[in-house]
Amino acid sequence: MLSVGPPHKIGDPVIVSVQRTGFHLTLEQISAWLSLYGTIIGDLKYLDHCELPGVLEDNIKVLMRLKKHIPSPLPAFSKKLIVRYKGQPVQCSRCMELGHIRRVCKNETNNWMGYVKTLVDKKSIPVAYFGNWFEYLKDQEEILFD
Repeated sequence: MLSVGPPHKIGDPVIVSVQRTGFHLTLEQISAWLSLYGTIIGDLKYLDHCELPGVLEDNIKVLMRLKKHIPSPLPAFSKKLIVRYKGQPVQCSRCMELGHIRRVCKNETNNWMGYVKTLVDKKSIPVAYFGNWFEYLKDQEEILFD
């Protein structure tokens, strides 16, 4: 195996990959979400398909300086984006919290909409960034927001 060095720390420049965009979101929408977690240094760019030059994949790469870690799934504008970068903390697939894995989790199970509700309840992300996920929560849970 080839050593690639230690993982990046908060404040280090890091290449962030955003997967599963489906070309449904604008680069501005993706940028808005990523900006919640740090400073974007470079341009957001769709990747060329490795076997088909000139054909774009629905994955984006961007250079960022993180202020805090980005969770892997993001409920961005009604889409479930996957974010990856070197040094990203693991995220439990049972409770959806950062820092541990399902096998050692002692927390209650949290499904996708419970995870979205957790993010909404923190009130640190504009509700417009959630798109239809927020509307669904509002309809299903009768959540009252200011």
